[in-house]
Amino acid sequence: MKLRTPQLLLFMLSLLTVFLFSACEKIIDPPQQSISPREANILEEEYVETRGKIINDTLNIIDRRDFWFSLDSLKQYIAYVEQEAKKRGKKNLGIRVYFAAYPKEGNYADPGFATVFMVPTAQAERSGATKGFFPMPPPPNQNIDSINALNYGTGGIPPNDY
Repeated sequence: MKLRTPQLLLFMLSLLTVFLFSACEKIIDPPQQSISPREANILEEEYVETRGKIINDTLNIIDRRDFWFSLDSLKQYIAYVEQEAKKRGKKNLGIRVYFAAYPKEGNYADPGFATVFMVPTAQAERSGATKGFFPMPPPPNQNIDSINALNYGTGGIPPNDY
């Protein structure tokens, strides 16, 4: 079978197009709030030296200071928050993280130990008083109490150093 020049050019152009599109991956930059591993280590060491020792000595336990959530869980939670917030007309969404502890009484897997939970937030709506001629900062983000919080990540016992 003999290829003619136009067919060969079309074939080569097709191969080039496929190669270029397959080589193009969207590059995602880290969020503005990201910090280097070195900075994360400094912050974690500061917590251990200042607050961690006081908590451990006071409670007479080696309490948790790290918590793990799977990416799948976090993605599902974010999708859930977006869905529920949309139903409620909420915009400018975020997540607030709270330090917490499981009560010693109750049906908790790790009574007496620290945990964290996440709560969805949305920017508060401006009232008539905040609107006007002079620019005002946007209202703060407020918890959306009508949407479930996220808890039950895996806590490090003993704590995992960064």
